[in-house]
Amino acid sequence: MKPLFNKINRLLQSPEENIEAQKNRTQSLSIWEGSLWSIMWGLGESYIAPFALFLGAGNLAMAFVGTGPVLINAVAQLGGAAVLDRVGRRKPIILAGILAQSLIYLPLFLLPLLFPAYGIKALIFFIGLYFSMVGLIFPSWMSLMGDVVESTERGRYFANRTRISMYFMVLAMALAGMITNGWESIGHTAVGFGFLFGIAALTRFTCLLFIRHHYDAPMERVDRTDSFTLRSLLREPHYANFARFTLAAALMNGTTNIASPFFAVYMLRDLQWSYLMFTSCVLTFMLSQTVFVRWWGGIGDRHGNRVVLQTTGCILPILPIFWIFSSSYPFLLLVHALSGAVWSGFNLAASNFIYDSMPQQHRARAAGYYNVTNGIFSVIGGMLIGATIAEHAPTEFHLGMLHITLQSSIPVVFLVSGIARAVAAAIMLPQFKEIREIESIHPARLLWRFGTGQPLYGQVAFLLPRLRSWMPQKNKRL
Repeated sequence: MKPLFNKINRLLQSPEENIEAQKNRTQSLSIWEGSLWSIMWGLGESYIAPFALFLGAGNLAMAFVGTGPVLINAVAQLGGAAVLDRVGRRKPIILAGILAQSLIYLPLFLLPLLFPAYGIKALIFFIGLYFSMVGLIFPSWMSLMGDVVESTERGRYFANRTRISMYFMVLAMALAGMITNGWESIGHTAVGFGFLFGIAALTRFTCLLFIRHHYDAPMERVDRTDSFTLRSLLREPHYANFARFTLAAALMNGTTNIASPFFAVYMLRDLQWSYLMFTSCVLTFMLSQTVFVRWWGGIGDRHGNRVVLQTTGCILPILPIFWIFSSSYPFLLLVHALSGAVWSGFNLAASNFIYDSMPQQHRARAAGYYNVTNGIFSVIGGMLIGATIAEHAPTEFHLGMLHITLQSSIPVVFLVSGIARAVAAAIMLPQFKEIREIESIHPARLLWRFGTGQPLYGQVAFLLPRLRSWMPQKNKRL
């Protein structure tokens, strides 16, 4: 552990360097900060939905917990972009938002327990406040990192950062499952949630130490005659490609969120899984993302982000359908593994497409417009469509001689989500074009490479040199 702490200490105490060295140091610091964020996410954010179920939240409340933060976050991003334009510096905004996030965990946990009559309302209020801070931070963070990482390296860098963050998410989720399962077994589930949110607050606060030493490049002044407004995004021809991409991604996320808020409900309430089983399923999802994201990043750098979005868009519609045909725990673990593999590519490519599409001075506001659109469609999908189906869809169907009885109406939600995803992918994903000059590849070819396990072979090739460098050292000591 001592060499690790020494390395971190050197990063935090490095003297003033030239700009290139500061950028490289910031990239390293950001990986460490992302790892701490991952611990916070694994212990805190990922357990907000189970905490809401523990408090007795219904379908509509769970739909809000699953989709409301997306819209709140997105609207706050527009405010964050406006604050960034006014302040002109990114790091102070990021530091203030992180501090607020860490402090919000305490009332988010305590008030619903102290005032159970208002428990769900209090939880929803502090969830909204928490994700407002997430939105405030994001435009500044995205703009800062866009200046730190060169465009030709973004796919690999952010894939590597995401991969390392996933390792810490997995560890945090495993710890969270053991903590909640342990306290639940002795009848004190609330204490387990208290441990989770307390550690999450502490790790988020620690992120401040790393952000303080990030390189905050001078921002380019926004030309008032070249202001980037929502009106210009919708009307001006040179923004048309980004607008089509935004609508395509929003439709995919909206149709996905018809089902997304209800997976936790289905696992914990309908299938009666323990917290440990629930955590293992989420861990499988995270591990799969860790394995596949580096491959998708390389594909995006070489062949473009558009083809990654199209390829993953072919698989996304079938994922919720699997949940209809089986409640087998091992089978659904495999489905979660496939889901993690696919979503790692879609999310990485969508994020990097924004970097590619917009210049620095418009990037933060473009991300805000993108996320607001996604947030609106996500709320429509989750709260208006998904929750309505979950409340009113029948659980028994008679199709001639065939009689189908479901455990709840939620499998119907999964079916509708799968069909809607397929329609959205078929109509919208071909509508925008690649920004960079790339080596062209057909999505079918990429699907074949994905299906034959090429990402797994690539992971082995990535790990083998590290194992070889470690083994001789070990043998020498023997």
